[in-house]
Amino acid sequence: MTAIAGAQPSRQHLDSVALLAGLLAPATWGLTGVFVRLLHGLPTLSIVAVRLVIAALVLLPWAVRRRRAFPEVWRSPLAAAMGAYYIFATEAFARAPVVDVTLLVGSAPVIAIGLESLRGLRPVRQQLAGAIIAVIGLVVFLRPGGEVSNERAFGYLCAVGAAAVSAAYAVGLRARTHAVRPLDPLALTVMACLIGAVASVLLMGGSTTHWVVPAPTPGEAAYLAVLGVVCTAVPTLAFGVASARLPAVLTTSLGLMTPLFAALFAAFLLHEWPSLAAIPGALIAIVGVVMVPRSPARPSPRA
Repeated sequence: MTAIAGAQPSRQHLDSVALLAGLLAPATWGLTGVFVRLLHGLPTLSIVAVRLVIAALVLLPWAVRRRRAFPEVWRSPLAAAMGAYYIFATEAFARAPVVDVTLLVGSAPVIAIGLESLRGLRPVRQQLAGAIIAVIGLVVFLRPGGEVSNERAFGYLCAVGAAAVSAAYAVGLRARTHAVRPLDPLALTVMACLIGAVASVLLMGGSTTHWVVPAPTPGEAAYLAVLGVVCTAVPTLAFGVASARLPAVLTTSLGLMTPLFAALFAAFLLHEWPSLAAIPGALIAIVGVVMVPRSPARPSPRA
């Protein structure tokens, strides 16, 4: 359909598109843990670098048309934040159960409340109550029934890091939209992928044993392609569109659906289910995070 010159899409249409994008992101991100686990024989940072390069190459033909937006994107720290997200998330999925990681990453709305407060937006009581309940639920969910290996603990720490940079990305992009000329989501996605890929290579210390993967099987090549296109390019672009058009707390709260998708994918494809003892904590955390976006934040009197 050809757009009429000078016509502007309605606010309702923009919100519908943003909501659809916000739902598409967790659905495709929910597959990430499965494919990272299926690629367990490859070094984690190599997986990060390859998936991000594939995503950048897929989007590059469209991004070239918007090359004027890249200087502005390059000067923003938001691309680096999303690049860091993929490093943290992939490291977490490689070391801890898929559902555990996605639940921790889904705590981003709680972090977004704190970041929004720094911008002068005071959370309402229901948001604070939701944040407290979510934290309690996460503590109950992650309470060890036995010894937790150092590797799994590091995976949990990476998952929290992924949640933090995800919240910072959503809050920062939303603030940028209101303050000055908005950043182009497509250019931002490509730049985030490139920065994340370069950072992964630097973290590998230049070791070719981590970067060069000899003779990948057809199955591994297919997994990397899906991870780069479906689990990286599509959700990053969708999350960028949603972050620019929706409140940050709402955008990050839509990520609550990621654990649900991840649990289904992990159960059917990896036969990985959470323990029954962990389910009450997961439900408490979900209830708390659902409470967070139900009421809008209010401007702080100090702002």
